[in-house]
Amino acid sequence: MKKIILLFTLLFTTIIINSQTLHFKYEKDSLKQSQIISTLAKELLTTYKNDTLAAYFDNKFRIEMVANQYQEAMNSLDSLRAQYKSYGDFANIIGIHFETYIKTKIKAEKTNTNFTENYKEVFEGLYSKVDERLKDQVSQVFDTNLKKLEERFANYLLKIKDKEKITVNEARRLCRLQASLLTYKAIIPFTKPYFEEQDSNFIIQDSIMITTRGHSKLSATLIRPKKSTKPLPAIFVFNIYAGDVDKRIAKRAAKNGYAGIVVNTRGKRLSPQDIEPFEHDANDAYDIITWISEQPWSNGNVGMYGGSYLGFSQWASVKHLHPALKTIVPQVAVGIGIDFPMHNNIFTHYMYQWIHYVENNKTTDLAAFSDTKKWSAISEKWYKNGLSFRSLDSIDGRPNKTFQKWLNHPSYDAFWQNMTPQKEEFANINIPILSITGYFDGDQRGALYYFNQHYKYNPKANHYLLIGPYDHPGAQDSPTATVQGYKIDSVANIDIGALVYQWFDYVLKGGKKPTLIKDKINYQVMGTNTWKHVASLKEINNGELTFYLDNKLTSAHYSLATKKSKKKGFINQTIDFKDRSDLEKLMEAVKTPPKILETKRLDSLFAKEGGTVFISSPFESAFEINGSFTGQLNLKINKKDVDISIALYEITPDNKFFNLSTYLGRASYAKDKSKRQLLKPNKKESIPVSNTFLTSKKISKGSRLLLAVSVIKSPFLQINYGTGKDVSDETIKDAEIPLQIKWYNDSFVKIPIKKNY
Repeated sequence: MKKIILLFTLLFTTIIINSQTLHFKYEKDSLKQSQIISTLAKELLTTYKNDTLAAYFDNKFRIEMVANQYQEAMNSLDSLRAQYKSYGDFANIIGIHFETYIKTKIKAEKTNTNFTENYKEVFEGLYSKVDERLKDQVSQVFDTNLKKLEERFANYLLKIKDKEKITVNEARRLCRLQASLLTYKAIIPFTKPYFEEQDSNFIIQDSIMITTRGHSKLSATLIRPKKSTKPLPAIFVFNIYAGDVDKRIAKRAAKNGYAGIVVNTRGKRLSPQDIEPFEHDANDAYDIITWISEQPWSNGNVGMYGGSYLGFSQWASVKHLHPALKTIVPQVAVGIGIDFPMHNNIFTHYMYQWIHYVENNKTTDLAAFSDTKKWSAISEKWYKNGLSFRSLDSIDGRPNKTFQKWLNHPSYDAFWQNMTPQKEEFANINIPILSITGYFDGDQRGALYYFNQHYKYNPKANHYLLIGPYDHPGAQDSPTATVQGYKIDSVANIDIGALVYQWFDYVLKGGKKPTLIKDKINYQVMGTNTWKHVASLKEINNGELTFYLDNKLTSAHYSLATKKSKKKGFINQTIDFKDRSDLEKLMEAVKTPPKILETKRLDSLFAKEGGTVFISSPFESAFEINGSFTGQLNLKINKKDVDISIALYEITPDNKFFNLSTYLGRASYAKDKSKRQLLKPNKKESIPVSNTFLTSKKISKGSRLLLAVSVIKSPFLQINYGTGKDVSDETIKDAEIPLQIKWYNDSFVKIPIKKNY
């Protein structure tokens, strides 16, 4: 999903600040106006600059198009793609609709012919080379609402028509609109009938309404292969992200010989209901599957797949398992109440941003979601003024019912539990399941929550897990060759989208099981270029290393010791929640967040007053870290609660830093996420550490481990002031007394390892 969002986001980049002005004249005559803008573009190219190379080339090639500098525009587009080379084949299709226009212009000039004579050959030549996995995504960017684009261009002209001089930013915006308008006006007469002809191979119904038992009406898109003469198994995707993606998903199923049906959740697309994310999906899914199984084109067998929210909606669907549902393939599944909208009971600012992404209209509001300047400004104002977390929507000037409702449930209570299977409901799930997630997937803990709960209540579950070095988008379709600075092993670069349909063929058509799925647990060990396969998560390791958080100061950090100190001690730390002098530094840091693999020293980034960085001695031999680290923090605070973050790194022999795992947690929920248990001020407490990110990596001889332990004080997470009140209601007024914390040296972490790998 992230890649297609990027494909469109690159159409709307707006990063440029320049106080210089350029001459401009408004003309009613469109031809004269076009010539004026072309001259403006040439002048703009002499002064244009930008903060980042990606944004620079993304704007530059469009300005060059408008300036009729087509070869230069093609060179700049290639340079833009080079900035995204880690995206693999996807990088080659960025701006492909512009490429067809530019190359047609170049060819027409060289052959002294016109655009119409050359476009079909150029387009078909480029489109034929697109990877089959990406063709449906490409078809979307060749389509637009030309009338709306013309209106947007005209409205922008009217906005600046009375100006004799315009800013560089205004000129850039005008050139971007002109480039899009020139391109789409020229290509749509060719591409629209081309893709319509391709669609003629399918029966497409995009305005189906399904009525549930509760009389809610849900919008659905159904696509079937036209040549099919018998009922088909159905691939059902339950999607809150309504839009053009629905057709792409359904068509992919049809291309693989299934009836593809995408149903949007309540309130989305054509549904007249209110939008209430997550709440009704379990009941609605049951009714949808009943409807599917009763259709004449259905053979009564249904499979589901999809990632993130679409992964959650599958787990909602099996809360009341329908007999027609034969398999699910949840990818990077959101663990509602587990890792979203709160992670280990800590709410994040991102939740508020996401709510507007899905609730602002009947589809998705990508422009609002991508407005990082706006979201950062809200976070900055909130942090600077020490306002309550509950006031985020007030700061935004848009009270939000969903946001407030979620905040009223800081525990993993019945509100969240009613959305997904619990206990005996997990025990009743007996269909084959393939869960997919990644070591760097933000929803990994949600995905593994479902996996672990399923086996806890159904030890004989027919549930498989595939996990590798993937982030959230990479585990949903096509991994990227490089993830946040880390180049993944070649064996990990697999076609996950194709594997999903191999699984459907196996379950729904009696085909062979995907060759990579050799056992219940299938995991890639980073740094070894191998996959391993075992029967349970317990078998991925055969030992553990215990390290103590020693208070002995060595250089600029403390020791991560293999033996508990005979002398009891602690590290003192003071956190002044009133002090917001770090705002600028924290806001700047988010612009360049730490990567998975860093070449600079990271211990200085984590160092706090009193120090919270612990580093081990070098290892004498190599081994694998396989699993999720656990531990116990023994501490004493002068308040009733505290939020804690832990980061685990490998420091390689060449002094690079590799992020292995992380933990965020609220101390009062560490023992039971469904019940808050406040700490007693000035009493030594033991806080269990669990639900950390799972990883698998070879640790080299000579490497060391770094553990950074911190109290959370961030513009992007709730701030727990420790009063014991609902954290969403606390403000900087609750921070009169600084937090005093003692980290005791009998605190420890346990690192799961595999010896003799």
